[in-house]
Amino acid sequence: MEPPSDRTDVPGSMQGSDQQSELTPGTAGSAHRVQCPSLSQVLSELASLPPASTLAAIEPLPSEEQKNLFESLQKSLKAAENANILDALKDTPDILQKLWKCRSPYLVPAAEAMANGSRAPLWRVSYGKIGVFNFFLQLIASKETIDNRVILHALRLVGNSCADTNDNREIVVEHNYTAAILQHSSNPELIQVVIPVLYNICIDFGPAQTQLAADKIVYILLKLVKDGAFKDNDALLDYVFELVELVGEQGMTSPPLLQFNANYVASTPARFSGLVSGLATYLNNTRFQEICISNYIVPNILAVLSRSLTFNTESSGEDTQALAQSRLKINQILAEISGSTSFAQYYPLDSPLAQSLKTWLTSTEDQLQICSCVILGNLARSDATCERMVQDLRIHEELISVLKSDVRGAVLHSALGFVKNLAIAGNNRLVLGEAGILPAVSRLWQYESVPQVQFAATSIARQVTVAAIDNISRLLEGLARDGTDSNDERTYLSLLLALFQKTDSTPIKTEIGRTVASICRTLVPKSREGDPTAAALLSRFFDLHEDIALPVGAMIAQSQWPVVRSEGWFAMALMASTKAGAMAVSRSLQKMQILPLLEETLSAETSESTEETEQMQAKKDRDNISVLVQELLKSDVSLFSKFEIPTMIDIDASLPARHACRNR
Repeated sequence: MEPPSDRTDVPGSMQGSDQQSELTPGTAGSAHRVQCPSLSQVLSELASLPPASTLAAIEPLPSEEQKNLFESLQKSLKAAENANILDALKDTPDILQKLWKCRSPYLVPAAEAMANGSRAPLWRVSYGKIGVFNFFLQLIASKETIDNRVILHALRLVGNSCADTNDNREIVVEHNYTAAILQHSSNPELIQVVIPVLYNICIDFGPAQTQLAADKIVYILLKLVKDGAFKDNDALLDYVFELVELVGEQGMTSPPLLQFNANYVASTPARFSGLVSGLATYLNNTRFQEICISNYIVPNILAVLSRSLTFNTESSGEDTQALAQSRLKINQILAEISGSTSFAQYYPLDSPLAQSLKTWLTSTEDQLQICSCVILGNLARSDATCERMVQDLRIHEELISVLKSDVRGAVLHSALGFVKNLAIAGNNRLVLGEAGILPAVSRLWQYESVPQVQFAATSIARQVTVAAIDNISRLLEGLARDGTDSNDERTYLSLLLALFQKTDSTPIKTEIGRTVASICRTLVPKSREGDPTAAALLSRFFDLHEDIALPVGAMIAQSQWPVVRSEGWFAMALMASTKAGAMAVSRSLQKMQILPLLEETLSAETSESTEETEQMQAKKDRDNISVLVQELLKSDVSLFSKFEIPTMIDIDASLPARHACRNR
């Protein structure tokens, strides 16, 4: 983790509930949408691809000879049941060729008999070796008009022969017969066979999946689904969505899934989840994300998320889990897409999409709230946009309501990320403070189940108090008595200090320290200038919080971020310039064992190879330590232990010499 200083992408997250939602995102830029080619256009492009058929020309043959050929083929098939398959079937390719040459009506029963034989696993490799498999592939690829019954059995044979048989699959892929098979998908008499054949070819066989992806199978299948080609055929639809998921992971050359509304193509949780898996695979590709943005397809993805909430999954735990994973994937996709620098250009704050997302902030669906926070939060990249969101659209009021509600940690995390971006705009801090952001986040400082929520809530306290004396005053407001016997007045800052003592998280400890340091940077200079409000707040700051300097000590004690350590030295020196602050600093030096770090920093040598920025930072640290030591020695010596006093005096005495040595 790096100490936050700039706007960040708002994190997307986790699964939500399954209640139905009627919210549908608005559309934008419909005139610029991608034009989807027709199915016939896509299939005609496939027709121009190889393979070219090498089947012989027509040679007429008497009917009696045709009958004899068919009977001979039947005998060969019968013999193969009890003899060596290769020997028994060696003449069948020649018989099939002759039946084809004369366009014999016996080719239909011959093809059926051969397809029936392909059911036997031992026959499949033999079909490939002797040329039977290749013969039927060429029939499938032929540009001639062939009896549908012949093509049906040819497809059966190819599908059976490819089941768990990579040798035959390699033949299909080598000559791109997948394109030829796909062309028959527009034939309603063959579609019920084409789909299982394609499934058998590509299941557990990557090369076929890659080739089918290049052949635009996903687009073709979804177009067929949308056009009702699989109506009332649930078994076939299951194959279709498995194919979409399988092939979506291979050879991505175009984003077909972006064109289709999930309401058209997924009627069950399993099919929907398969579709989303394919969609996620495509949209993990940056190029497709940009296509999605520039062609105004993001509303379609939002519709997919909304659609996921309409399924009834009460009877199936498996469906519930699959849908939850689907929602997670969709929101992760949307987080990446909305994080693109081009997103705001196509979906500005006044777009229908942004306006619909604003309504999702108050949804009862976790994932819609997360989605809204993520996308709108990623739109909050400039001060002007953030100020408009807060001062014109009043989005912060809905976010504060979310933070005060009993929503899940994932929603809180996303909402906090959004607020964090809004708070960076200086003019928003006062508005956020007036709206009650500090009480809202203060309850989340105890949110131990999700440390990311604790940290984000802590970070917001720092951000809204930077150079904002009104919000510092709110942080120092007294809290209602908690029912204990203690008479000590407690403030919101007291809650932060309690979290500091309790947590083991270095980032959280450091962030609390940065909050304390920021308050010092605002109050101490103003108090010196005679500002009565700042002086009163500074007294309250030190008087009510005995261990106020401990978090600053933690900034110095940590070694992960040198810039934070430097910030700590400066804040400690600033604190020590006041009497009450010097007392707090002395306690911190003792409890946090800072003196050894102080000596180590002063004695550290910088070589010539050290970067200039590091040298400058080291010099600033030494200067701040010098001020710190001198301010402490001006204060009451009784603040220090008898062991620390000599050390402090020695350090102070050595400072001029050390500076002189380094400045030669």
